[in-house]
Amino acid sequence: MKRLPLLLLLISLGFGQAWAADPPTGPWHPEITARPRLLFYADDLSTLQDRITREPYITLMQRVRSRANSGYSPTPSDPYSAPREYSNANIAKAAAFAAWIDNDADLADKAATVLEVMAPDVGTMTLQLIDYDIHVAEAIIAYCDAYDILAGSGLVGAERLAGIEALLGGMVADWYAKYADLFAIVEQTRYNNHQTKTASAFAMAGMTLNQRDDSNKWFNYGMGSAYDVMFNYLLHEEGADAEGPYYYEYSAVDHLPMFIAYDRLIGADAWILKRGLCLIGPNCPWDDYYIVNPLDHPKTYAGALWAVKSRMPDGSQPPLDDADPTGSFNGLLSTHFQDGLLAWEWLNNDRDPLFSEHCSAIEVDLIAAYDDAVPVTPPDENFGPHFVLAGAGEAFLRSGWDAEDAWAMFIAEYNQPRVMGSMHEHADNLSVSLFARGQYLLLDPGYIAWDYHDLVRMGVHHNVPTVDGQGPPAPIGKGKDLFGADAFIADSKLDIETPFVTGISSWNNADFTRTLFFPENDYLVVIDDMVSGASHTFGVLWHGQAGGDSGFPFELLVDGGSWRPNDAAVDVHVAATTGDLIFNTLTNIHSFQWMQQIQHTSLDAHADATVPHARFISVALPYNLGTETPREVYWLNGDNAVAARIEGENIDFVLAQTEPELQQFTADETGTIDLETSATSLFLQTDDTAQAGTAYFSGGYRLQLGDKRAWSFAAPARVWLEWDGDTWTFYFAEGPVMLKTETSVTPAILSRRHLQWEVSGGELRIYSKTATKFKVIFPEDS
Repeated sequence: MKRLPLLLLLISLGFGQAWAADPPTGPWHPEITARPRLLFYADDLSTLQDRITREPYITLMQRVRSRANSGYSPTPSDPYSAPREYSNANIAKAAAFAAWIDNDADLADKAATVLEVMAPDVGTMTLQLIDYDIHVAEAIIAYCDAYDILAGSGLVGAERLAGIEALLGGMVADWYAKYADLFAIVEQTRYNNHQTKTASAFAMAGMTLNQRDDSNKWFNYGMGSAYDVMFNYLLHEEGADAEGPYYYEYSAVDHLPMFIAYDRLIGADAWILKRGLCLIGPNCPWDDYYIVNPLDHPKTYAGALWAVKSRMPDGSQPPLDDADPTGSFNGLLSTHFQDGLLAWEWLNNDRDPLFSEHCSAIEVDLIAAYDDAVPVTPPDENFGPHFVLAGAGEAFLRSGWDAEDAWAMFIAEYNQPRVMGSMHEHADNLSVSLFARGQYLLLDPGYIAWDYHDLVRMGVHHNVPTVDGQGPPAPIGKGKDLFGADAFIADSKLDIETPFVTGISSWNNADFTRTLFFPENDYLVVIDDMVSGASHTFGVLWHGQAGGDSGFPFELLVDGGSWRPNDAAVDVHVAATTGDLIFNTLTNIHSFQWMQQIQHTSLDAHADATVPHARFISVALPYNLGTETPREVYWLNGDNAVAARIEGENIDFVLAQTEPELQQFTADETGTIDLETSATSLFLQTDDTAQAGTAYFSGGYRLQLGDKRAWSFAAPARVWLEWDGDTWTFYFAEGPVMLKTETSVTPAILSRRHLQWEVSGGELRIYSKTATKFKVIFPEDS
């Protein structure tokens, strides 16, 4: 009897479609007859001929001509080879465009010849071929572009074009029957780049071969599926893609050209038919489905901005999740959105200049879509430079937008951005990365390739806190706790002297709170709070770009490690409330490009005792070798407390303790000012005279700086405070707020929110029910 629900499900999926609506039939918008039309119209010829006389089009056109004149495979492979097809298709597309631009009959003949040797039959479906659907999709889209351009060139005869059209249509029909129908239940449950790419290919085929009786079916199936997966599963409203930047661009190389073609031909919201879930086609249910013009969907622009917000100083997208550093395709979108910021992002990529290929080659698309009449606009102070995408669980901090600027990434993903990453998700809860001095210093490990990603995706491969040597659990599929652990960005503040971000997560019966500080917009201070109901060995892992076979030196320090790639370096110093730490080195792998494996040395710093509660301070200091003297870190240890004085051009002070015990430090110890505090986490920065400064205060009740007035907090909330003389500004993260200080005068209190306050018995008391910001100004004679 227990088998009955499953049997009923199979019946409903496989045979229950008998009463469902018929699939879309007939041509798709048969009134559209112009050629070319997918990337440009015939009237655009003179515009494009003018473009390719100047940069960046000169470089793009050189790539087109090089590919157009390269060799191709003249004989279809047996068995079917998807890589052979997308390689040939890229050549055919390049040759067709160059022929159209130059009125070159020889190149047109070559493009037609390559199209005539496409493999119209994918043969017997295998597991590998199902997995290669992404490459079949790349071939279909490039073949469609090549045919569309060639058909509008006037350089190939009608009979020959008809033969190519029939060949291409047969190929798409064969692929739809064997993949979209025969494996309907498989492809409709792949909420990832496989489906967005493959579905985009069917939609593009429907728009290209729109006179065929099955073109309406291809378009509706493709658009409905690509739209649904991209906007309802993969892209977060803040622009982040659940599979990470690499696979977002890998999908975008196909889905953006399809969206652009739709915008060119239709350019409007519409009702379409979307194919529903079924076991095997072709009699699957179809339902009405409303789409916004995909280019105008808010998440399309948000995804483009995400590429700007997350980019590293060398211009590449960061290796987040299964990702090697890669470029973005924002050049495809800058003109549609009339946004020179997107153009700037695409044009400024030192690692991969004018990024235009991700298996599919889209130089032709970029020449057509990117209009350099849109003024290139670098990011200004109103745009950044820091970003916290709390819903997506990502934070990016930077000193500026130039190649030598410092950049940090903090990851704390939950729900859709983590779960829908599926097998491409990494165990990177609370992970931190650092790029500075022109080098990627503290590494997120990258990708390598699907068959090797277990070498880089586990918790131990990231810069994370650990419990009993274990980082966060590695997700193995869609799901929640069983398949990984959520993390959350719990607090942040960016528009201050020292930006910070706090994230929380739990694994292996321990709770973690990590706060990342970005002092002077240049180096990192990380405070980790680790607590459990039982005693454990707590620690932290740090990975840098040196050691192993990387060719760069690593040195084990008495309190950490030093990685020195090229002319840059980063020293990481670590201490904890547990007292002495054990420092071990491990050899791990990172990757910067496909199939690359580079060894590096990672640092494992863990307690020399098991405890139920520990706090760690890590300080990561970047510098240029030979031209900069690194900052120095001086540790001060106490019972269940650890503090650090960080000396450079300025002097900063950090404190972490497990309980809010009152601690006292002299000005010699802090480097600037006498300090008395019960904070469990404190970051302090002052000027040379200590007459002005800033402080992060959390988890305590009292703060006194030198001979300045002492502040008492009625609850251990987080507060950011700034002082200048006897003017104090407070930023509370949450309410209720209650604080007091002794005073013989009545101060001025400026607030953006309603406050209650009074001066009574020589004491100022301030109350607020909510998170708030306010300023307290004491008269000079106070």
